[in-house]
Amino acid sequence: MFHTLILAAGLGTRLRPLTERIAKPLIPIVDNSPLARQVALAKKLGSEKIHANAHHLAEQVQQAATTIGIDKVWVEEKLLGTGGPIRRMWQEGERGELLVLNGDCEHNLDVEDFLKKARNSGATCALLAIDNPKVNTLCISKEMLCGIKNKFGTEGTINATFTGISWYSAAAWEKINETDIRDFWQHEVPFVFITEGSWLDIGSSEGLMEAINSQLSTLNSQLEPAGVAGSGRKYYRMRAGEHSLILQQSYEGDADFERFVRYGKLFNCLGLCTPEIYGVSESEKRVVMQDLGSVRLCDVASPMMYYPQVLEKLIVWQEASERAFAADAELAGRVFGESDYLWESSYFAENYLQEHLGIKEIPAELTIFFKDLAKKAAAQPRALMHRDFQSQNVMITNFQIKFIDFQGARNGSIYYDVASLLWDPYMMLPDETVKQLFTLWHSANPLLADVPFETAWEDFLVASTQRLMQALGAYCFLSKKKGLKAFEQYIAPGEQRVLPLIPKFSTLPLCQKNM
Repeated sequence: MFHTLILAAGLGTRLRPLTERIAKPLIPIVDNSPLARQVALAKKLGSEKIHANAHHLAEQVQQAATTIGIDKVWVEEKLLGTGGPIRRMWQEGERGELLVLNGDCEHNLDVEDFLKKARNSGATCALLAIDNPKVNTLCISKEMLCGIKNKFGTEGTINATFTGISWYSAAAWEKINETDIRDFWQHEVPFVFITEGSWLDIGSSEGLMEAINSQLSTLNSQLEPAGVAGSGRKYYRMRAGEHSLILQQSYEGDADFERFVRYGKLFNCLGLCTPEIYGVSESEKRVVMQDLGSVRLCDVASPMMYYPQVLEKLIVWQEASERAFAADAELAGRVFGESDYLWESSYFAENYLQEHLGIKEIPAELTIFFKDLAKKAAAQPRALMHRDFQSQNVMITNFQIKFIDFQGARNGSIYYDVASLLWDPYMMLPDETVKQLFTLWHSANPLLADVPFETAWEDFLVASTQRLMQALGAYCFLSKKKGLKAFEQYIAPGEQRVLPLIPKFSTLPLCQKNM
């Protein structure tokens, strides 16, 4: 009988925190898992019974087994080593020849050719190897293993890398008693076949990204879209059974790619509520991260249930300011100041007042208003600013709250993010609700313990006017100049939000006319 054993018990320590959620052999690599691909290979090779061992997150492997076609999962309460699982199967009555595959690698090796050569070699066992100078530890002489560097034997005439794929005849299988299979190889002397092809170990974040890039280069089918952004970045969902990851694809020349990665890793380290980042490919401008689902704050049936929790998370975010700035000097120095606020008002003037309303010349008094507003906003207390903190960037997953799209983070007004959230044109909260939620945020925020409510409210309205001008300008720019028509529907709500705020600081006829 021809058996296949797929090794799937590894701890995946180099891939944490990803492997705290998903067993390493079940990690989605574009459109499937390494374990599923090895099962498909075993079936193609004519395996009559497919086995897998499991230890870490063994229940996940057991759950996947019936779906992908594994006949038996051998759960190891304690890891048995590389030879232990093979010996255990023999002791419990399995008989025949055995092919062993690794459940944590991606490859296109010709295993069928290897099997033919192994069976015809005259040896009782065989190893499939490739030439990989970085890890060529197998020592080979006349196609037979004569040693393993730093383990046993002689250097031989050729060196190669073991792929994790091996074959054992019935006679060899019966003899295996070792915990470390290399001890068995030392006295049994396997035949070694060196082949060519792609072989990637996904045991590290670098290996994970190499495997994903390799699969994407040959994938014929479309990836499942998982969202779009006004920035031009694209998001895809990589699925394998019950598990999924998000692949973010940036465009060439994305100036915020490096910041997204650096800030994301920093915020993870600080315990902030952002998605975990598992792998980065700088050359391909790709990031693999935690899948937070598809439910945003603006999508939930009862959003008011979540606003107090979101504000709570925002306070935690702002309380981390000193630690974030101490850890990242670039972020600390990325102050959102007067010139940035003036850029926002000019963006609003160009895209809304001029392009949308058709006003040819901005009145001098409005320019004076913009300058005064920018000075007031720049003088406000500063904290870690998300910069685009609105309902579409707050994910609700399993009743947990996470923030996304944080690459624009700055050192700026403590009021800017809460203004962005509460006046969000995507949600249109009633004015009374805005004030109630702001009161909740202010009273619970230790960073504002010494700031009277009246002062905080006036500063909030300054930041609100700034933020809403930027948002309305963005809706006009994205819908008219970038052709993203989905943003057009938010121009009218944006007007309803920002124009009533302007008279609080100015009595300009222009603004009153458009209210």
